[in-house]
This record gives sequence, C-alpha cells and structure tokens, in this order.
Amino acid sequence: MWKQIPITILTGFLWSGKTTLLNHIIRSANGRKIAVVENEFGSTGIDAELIEKSTEEIVEISDGCICCTVRKDFMEAIERLLASGREIDNIIIECSGMSEPLPIAQSFLMNDMNGRVKLDSIICLVDAENITGNLTRNTQTALEQIEFADYIIITKWQNADKKILESIEDIIRKVNAYAPILNTKTENITLDHLLDTDRISLEDAQKLSETTDEHAHSESMWHYVHHSEYIFDHIKLSEFFRDLPYSIYRVKWFVRLDHDREKVFLIQKVWARFTVEEQLKPTKEYKNTLVFIGEWIEPFHINIDLAKCRAQTNS
Repeated sequence: MWKQIPITILTGFLWSGKTTLLNHIIRSANGRKIAVVENEFGSTGIDAELIEKSTEEIVEISDGCICCTVRKDFMEAIERLLASGREIDNIIIECSGMSEPLPIAQSFLMNDMNGRVKLDSIICLVDAENITGNLTRNTQTALEQIEFADYIIITKWQNADKKILESIEDIIRKVNAYAPILNTKTENITLDHLLDTDRISLEDAQKLSETTDEHAHSESMWHYVHHSEYIFDHIKLSEFFRDLPYSIYRVKWFVRLDHDREKVFLIQKVWARFTVEEQLKPTKEYKNTLVFIGEWIEPFHINIDLAKCRAQTNS
C-alpha cells in the first residue's frame, strides 16, 4: 500500500518571493525527497533555472497559467511523477504569479490519483513593497491568492514601517479572516509551518470544492520573450529599465553585460524595483533571454530599444 504524498501549493503575485521560499525548503529538507512542479506565465521558463537542484525532481510547465490553459498538462505531470518509481515525500507546486490557487486545489480534490496524493496546504506570499500596485492593477488575482490560502507570509517587509504592515494585515484580514500571518525572514521559517501540516481539514476541502471558479485573465495581459546573442551596455540597459512603462509588470532575464563579459547575470524588475545578480554557476550556455509580462506589450518597440542597448564590440 502506497503512502499519500502531501501537496503544497505556493502562490503569490509576481516577485513575491516564491522561488526564494522554495529554495529555503529544499536547503532545509533534511533528507526529504521533494518534487517540484514549476509553472510560468509564458512560453519560456526562467524560474526553473533558479531552483536549487538538490531536489528529487523538477517538472516545468510553461506557455500558460497553470489554473487555465495548462491544467491538463499539470495533472499529467503529477501522474508522471507518481509513475516514475522514485521515492517522493512531498510535492510542491510553485504557481505562476498570475495564477489563482483555487482551480489547482480543486483539481486534487476532484482527483487524488487513486488516493496517492492529498492537498496539504496553500501558502500565499504577500509582497509588502508592491501589494498596493498588485491590488490596483490585478485585484481579482491578488485577492484570490490571499483568500484561499491557509498560511500567509508577508515578504519584503524590512523597509515597511509599523503602520504600513498594519494596513497590509488589515487588507489580508478583510479577505481571509483565519489564516495565520507571518512576517519574518525566510531563513527563519521552519519546515513544520510549510510541509506535512494537515492544515486543510475535510471541512475546508468541502468548502474549496463547492466554491465557484470564475477565474479569467484580462485579454490585455501579454507576455513576450526576446532572444539575442549580443552583449548589453550595462548603463544603457539601466536607462532602458528606467523608462519602461508601468504597464509592464515584470521583467526577468539572463543576460551578458559589457563590464564582465564572461559571466551571466540575472536581471529582475517589478514595478520600480530593479535587481542585478551574478549567476555564479550557470547551468547552461545562455543567450540573452528576456521575459516581459504586462499589458499591451509592444515587441516591435522593445526590440528597437534593446538593440540600442547593445555594447560596442571594442568596449
């Protein structure tokens, strides 16, 4: 008789810290065999490259929101994991920042793979720096991520004062009155709060099953992937980011920059926040891969502006 494998759903809006939390879980696994299902909103995945490879298995699903167009692929991925013969103690699903957790949870409540899996927890990460913008531009998605969670972690709170944190908790409590709320450094969160929690009771499961799913993404929501082989001028590229319209919510990419041409850098931007991080151990030879997520993206103009950021060959 096989054991039931607990499934943990990680949800939260773009750049809320899901991959950071996932890597913390993997580093703290202490012998647990963890399989990860990674979903990205777009045809090219980057986040799977950022997940630490000590986990048992990583399955990447791209080209759609996991709660919409790729739900069939997602369930088939779980079935393949179960049929692989590998020992698996936990399955973690890292959802796209544009996904809502209810349809994913309902998939398992309707199909537990002949008793082999069970829904254990829905963990939502709330970005303290960007929650206002997320709610203004994507109210339904951001609120439903909070509403159906049974555990909520506030991230990027270090620069928020007490009044801002209190207002964030007030927003959370208006849509989710009962889930515990935690705001602490990711590295301080112990696994007993994240895995094998049994937080979803039979009553909770019944309520989730009976809730109507009215999820739909705005028709204006787009993603665009740019590939190129040239090296960027890091100053011009910074100016390009500075001038991006706020209709582009998220940019993430691996690039090569002129000030250190032998290295690969991960660049991420959400709203006005912009980070550059050297990839110490790139897992493959990278071309520049730029993923844009937002509304009314114009690839033609993006390509023209990026071409202007190309470094001089003799620089």
